[in-house]
Amino acid sequence: MAFTGKESAAYFANGEPKFPFTGKIIEAYYTSAALDNICVIHNYDIPDDGFHFAADGVTPNGGEIGATVYNISVADNDDRLAALLEEFSYEAIDECTRNKNENTRQEFRDAFHRYATQNNMYGHGLDAVTSQDESQGSLNIIFDFDSENTEHKEVLFKMKLKMFEQDAVKDSKKRKAKTEIRKAETPLEAIKAYASFF
Repeated sequence: MAFTGKESAAYFANGEPKFPFTGKIIEAYYTSAALDNICVIHNYDIPDDGFHFAADGVTPNGGEIGATVYNISVADNDDRLAALLEEFSYEAIDECTRNKNENTRQEFRDAFHRYATQNNMYGHGLDAVTSQDESQGSLNIIFDFDSENTEHKEVLFKMKLKMFEQDAVKDSKKRKAKTEIRKAETPLEAIKAYASFF
């Protein structure tokens, strides 16, 4: 949402942006499994002061446009978050988060594949069927969730993202129910909030 001629969370009444990211957002995504922090990537004008250089450390880049980050705590629920939401919806943040996580997963898969190929690891049981205990392990997180366990928190984060990928959630206007999924602190809470879409 651009300046409309009156003050808003993002703009002063004279049209000046209130925050450095206002009107310049490239993307925004969650940086934690609790969905309580948002990283905003935005453009900025690099000062032409003779002190700014490109990544090579030699080429001056003052006067050009660069990208930088701005972090927003969702828990603060202040004007920064309201300004972000004027221009970038929760749905857009969810989509950017999904894309970023999928890119990270693909990078990991590619790196593992290179490592496994270089070390001749394929064909030595990697394709074997998992045991019953291993296949049921993913269910245990529902009943034995530990909020202090990093792996458990990561599974909860992935579960929430998967829920937001479903058409029933993605196409829904139920903002409160979507917020309940975001704020769920256990898999059961997330599942309960997800069930409200059906």
